[in-house]
Amino acid sequence: MSAENLDQAWKVSKRPANISRSFQFETYDALRQFLDDLADVSEKAGYYPNLNFTRTQVNVSIESDADELGSREYQFAEQTDALLTQQAA
Repeated sequence: MSAENLDQAWKVSKRPANISRSFQFETYDALRQFLDDLADVSEKAGYYPNLNFTRTQVNVSIESDADELGSREYQFAEQTDALLTQQAA
């Protein structure tokens, strides 16, 4: 995956190298489920994004340890997006 394939809701920054996106939810319970699911994805990937959240919104920031974003960061963004599809199902 690369920036060209990334959902346009993600904001890509080169300095510092990160990808960020806000997710809005109807209820706190929906937000909490998303955060729990994201924690599972994080544990499996061994990658932990920065999260800031309110009652119904979460900002996810995926940062690179390198000077540039790599496949690891883009794949994590893709997995994060997939959680929304799973919740809608």
